[in-house]
Amino acid sequence: MSRLAYERIGRPNDSAQAAVSLASDSAIDVTGATPFVDGGMTLYRGFAPGD
Repeated sequence: MSRLAYERIGRPNDSAQAAVSLASDSAIDVTGATPFVDGGMTLYRGFAPGD
């Protein structure tokens, strides 16, 4: 089973798209949130960097 829900390694453009989205007017109601751009790795309890 893959540890990536998105089934691929993230690319720099993925983080850039998240930043642009949060900087846009459509994110006006997003406050106090920590966005994780990690392909879903934080969904797995046993995940540790280097696994």
